Amino acid sequence: MNEKQQLLLQNLKNIKDYWTKTAVESLNPRSDLIWSEHEDEYKNLQTKLTSKEDLNDYTKVQSEIIKGVIHSILVMIDGGDELADNYLIDLVDRETKESLQKEFALHEEFESFLLDNEEE
Repeated sequence: MNEKQQLLLQNLKNIKDYWTKTAVESLNPRSDLIWSEHEDEYKNLQTKLTSKEDLNDYTKVQSEIIKGVIHSILVMIDGGDELADNYLIDLVDRETKESLQKEFALHEEFESFLLDNEEE
């Protein structure tokens, strides 16, 4: 994996971690929910998910869902879904015009990257 591919995967992990943390922090009744279009739903969950175990479970579920969404997008970019029947997408470095997918399946490498870089 080259430096640019590593940077891409790290950024995707950071996005996943940020939104997982934001979702969990939004269960705190004192949190600012201005970012959300579903404040009432968060307020409802705030009354139900209150224990440390509840928050830990919610963290794991949110992380898994966000990871799944990112993985699905990467599969699409890699040409592994029905979109590839119509056209292919590529991530290209603007300066070098080099594909970040060269000899590299983004969705597979993202999974490997997370295994190597996440704490459980």
